[in-house]
Amino acid sequence: MARIAVYEPAGCCSTGVCDPATSDAMAQFASAMEGLNKQGVDVERFELSSRPDAFASNETVKAALESDGVECLPLIMVDGEIVSKGMYLDKDALGAKVGVEIAATAAQSCCGPSDVKTEAKEEETSTCCS
Repeated sequence: MARIAVYEPAGCCSTGVCDPATSDAMAQFASAMEGLNKQGVDVERFELSSRPDAFASNETVKAALESDGVECLPLIMVDGEIVSKGMYLDKDALGAKVGVEIAATAAQSCCGPSDVKTEAKEEETSTCCS
């Protein structure tokens, strides 16, 4: 099964869904990612301010940032290949890139439980949901 890695711009939450200016596209993307995870797809999300090492250690991501700047974020990779730059894909587009139909799920909250792995330092806390 495919492995998805999402490299996201700096934000208050690993999901980005708690931002007061959140777009519908971000909420749909978060829901699609949760659906993929529940279907057994390996999903990891890396947020720039909490995991800069993940960006710096991936040569493909580093090259995209050097050539396109942070405008390439979010950067979505499937099995190590870039499939999308600079936009959050909706459920159907993401499913097509991964090759699976994504089951419908309720949109996740940044403060609620989620099975999607997010790579962040444990000592960091977010005030976005206070």
